[in-house]
Amino acid sequence: MRHCPVCKIELNEIDFHGQTVDRCNKCLGIYFDSGELESVIHLVELFCKVSLKEQEIDTISEYEKNKQLYCPADNEIMKKREVAGEIIDICTKCQGIWLDNGELLALKSAEKHIKQNLNLYIRLGS
Repeated sequence: MRHCPVCKIELNEIDFHGQTVDRCNKCLGIYFDSGELESVIHLVELFCKVSLKEQEIDTISEYEKNKQLYCPADNEIMKKREVAGEIIDICTKCQGIWLDNGELLALKSAEKHIKQNLNLYIRLGS
C-alpha cells in the first residue's frame, strides 16, 4: 500500500487521462510513477535541465525546505525542485513525482504558455 507523503493516509488508484495514478482523497495530491503522464514528466525534466547564466534566486520558502516528504513508492526522501514557479517533490531513486493539489494545472498552464510563445523564447535565448 502506498501512503500520501503529506496526509499519511492510503493513496487510491485512479484513472487519469488513460493512466493509473495514485491520489490522496484528503489533500488531492497526485503521485506519478516514472513513465506516467510522460508529457508532465518531460516538462519537469526540461525545467530541471535549463541552466541560465544568471544567479539562481532561491524561491523555496523555509517552510517548504523543512517539510520533508517521503516517496510513496520506496519511502526515500524526495528532493524539492522549482518548476514553472511551483515547488514539486521528486524521488531521486525512482524518479517518481509528487504534485500537490493545483500543481498539475499550473505545470500544464506553463507548458501551454511555452508552446504558444516558443518563438519568443527562442529569440530571447539567442
